[in-house]
Formats: sequence, structure tokens, C-alpha cells
Amino acid sequence: MKQEDKNLHVETITSHVGKNPHENHGIPSPPVYRTSTILNKTMESYKNKDLKYTYGRNGTPTSESLIKAISSIYNAEGCVLASSGMNAITTGLMSLIKSGDHILLPDSVYGSTRRFAEEEFPRLNIDYEFYNSRDLKNLESLIKENTKAIYLESPGTYTFEVIDIIKVMEICKKYKLKSLIDNTWATAIYFNPFEFGVNIVIEAITKYISGHSDIMMGVVLANNEDLVGIERWTKNTGVYVSPDDIFMSLRGLRTLPLRLEQSSYNSLRLAKFFESLKEVKYVMHPALTQHPDHKLWKRDFKGASGLFAIEFNDNISEEAVNKLANSLEIFGIGSSWGGYSSLVSMMNVSESRNIKTSYIPKGVYLRIYTGSENINDLLNDFKNGIKVLRNFLKL
Repeated sequence: MKQEDKNLHVETITSHVGKNPHENHGIPSPPVYRTSTILNKTMESYKNKDLKYTYGRNGTPTSESLIKAISSIYNAEGCVLASSGMNAITTGLMSLIKSGDHILLPDSVYGSTRRFAEEEFPRLNIDYEFYNSRDLKNLESLIKENTKAIYLESPGTYTFEVIDIIKVMEICKKYKLKSLIDNTWATAIYFNPFEFGVNIVIEAITKYISGHSDIMMGVVLANNEDLVGIERWTKNTGVYVSPDDIFMSLRGLRTLPLRLEQSSYNSLRLAKFFESLKEVKYVMHPALTQHPDHKLWKRDFKGASGLFAIEFNDNISEEAVNKLANSLEIFGIGSSWGGYSSLVSMMNVSESRNIKTSYIPKGVYLRIYTGSENINDLLNDFKNGIKVLRNFLKL
């Protein structure tokens, strides 16, 4: 596939980009280069850095293949790979902000991002504040003379608030601020922040791109001077990703559109099932018409991923929901998501909120991820779980 073929659909791009079979004896999949040392023919060549690749940590044909592939599906100038999704987040942040700067983050931000801000920013003399992503008038009022950037995550972690990215970009333009977004939920398939003017895009390859729950990796994408910044930070901090993990992520990328489509279909069917249950107060899925941000989601997103959450009625005990979760046979209980198998998890959202006006579930919260299984099996699994919950409540 020619690199200049910009009009191809994303399903075609993910199937072909990053391959160089005619430079690799006709073999379609890029080889895995495991190396630290790269040899030069002469000392003169070594001194002049004549070779395209100079040291394993600085890049190989293996890493270049994945970098080209992910950059292509985002239509970005370039990207850097990180050792985890969280490492990608810190790379994006620290490539942009410095001591004395001020940054705004959504109160619905990923818990580890919150922890990084709260524990590391004070030590680095970086000022920060949280904002309610549904209150953009208040967001604008929080901007200071030293505000450098606005961080976004849409939908928000745990409670799935969708932010009005057009309005946020207008604010950034008005005050000459940079913008970063964690786009792991939607991936480039369903939402491309660069089309809205975002400067830096972050995604956890651990999730959908890898797709098999067996590696940890992240990616940070940017253009122009922002790309220079993330490449500088990556080089200076020695961030490195295993070539074997890169190979596996590139292989996962090939089937990303298919897996995401199935995961999305399963999540919407299951979410509608939960809407019909008397025990469930609120289904936090942006693709549902009852979701408070549904119109924004429909305007900006091309689809929904498989991750959402439900809040049970106040009279449903945590013990009862535990019984439900423990009875599930297909849904595993564990962290992360984006793989081929479905998961459930539970957490106290109030521990990850700083603003009183932010949405905090009062009832028991259950996060759900739907993988690639048959939807009827997933529905039956939860129908059986609901029976267990109801029988327990009768006791």
C-alpha cells in the first residue's frame, strides 16, 4: 500500500499499513529486531551517524512499522511508543508542561492520571486544577496567566461524561492553550481528536489495539512542534518498548476494526438490557438516548466502544451485586479492558472525584466491558446473575 493513499478506509489501512514485504524477502509481517547494538562498517560512518538506525532504544524497523501504522490511522505526522498507557499519559504531559505552568484536568480523569497530578505536580512546581467536563463556563473561569494546557478525556473514566470538544477547542484557541486527550475509549476508529484541533493524542495500546490482554503499551501522537516535544522527552527519559510487544500490537491492529465493531454491538445490546431492569437506576453508555451527553456523542463519534457502567438502585446492597458478579461464568472479574473477553469490575467512584458538582453514583457501581463473545451468551450470563441477585435480596 502506498503511503500517499490517504483516501482509503480505515479497515484497509489497518490491514496493510506498516508492511514492507518487498524489503523483507516478500514476507508480509515485519521482522522482530531484538537489539541494542547496531554495527557500522567504518568508524567514519559511526561518527557521522550515517545509518538510519543507531541504537536499539532509538528505534528499529520493528518499532517504525507500528509507529507508521498508528500514525496512519490517526492521519498524524508521527508518534512515540510508551511502555504502558500510563507512561504514554506522563510522556504527553511532561513533553508539554514545565515548572511554573498551570494545567486543567477533567474531574472524570483516569485515576492513575489523577494520582500522578496530585503526587508529582507539587514536587515539580506545576499547578493544576480539576474541572467538571459538563460545566465549560466554569472551565474558562479557571484559566490563569500561567495556564499552559487543557487535558481531556472523553468519555470520562468510570462515569462516561462526553465533553463538548468543539467548545473546549474554542477556549484553547481564545487563550492560546495546548490540548491533550486520552482517546483510549474510542480509538481512531470511532473518534479522531486531530480533526477537532487537539494537539496531542494519547491511547493505551494495552487496550483495543493490542486486543488480547497480554501486553502493556501506550502511544502518544502529535504534529509539528508537539511531535518534536514528545520525541525529545521519550529520548531523554529512555522510554523503550519490547520489540516482541510491538510485533504483537501490530498483529492486533490488523483486526482492530472487526473486534471493535463486535465489542460495540455487544455493549449496546447489553446496555439496553440493563435499561429494562427495575434494579438498575442509570446505565452510563453514551450511545443510549437517555444518556445526558448522547447528542454530543452522536455529533462527534462514529461509534461506541465496549466499555460502560451501571448504577444500581439505592436499595441494592454491595453484597448483592457481589453475589451477581461472582455468579457470572463468561464475564471475568478484573481490571483493564479492550481484549477479546468480557470483564466486570467495581470501584468507589467518590475516591476519584474532587468537585462536588461532578456526578458520583450513590448506588452500587459496576463497570462492564463486552468483548468478542456471542451476545446471546453474554445476555444469558447476566440474566442468570440477575436471578442470583434477586434470590439473594429475598433472604
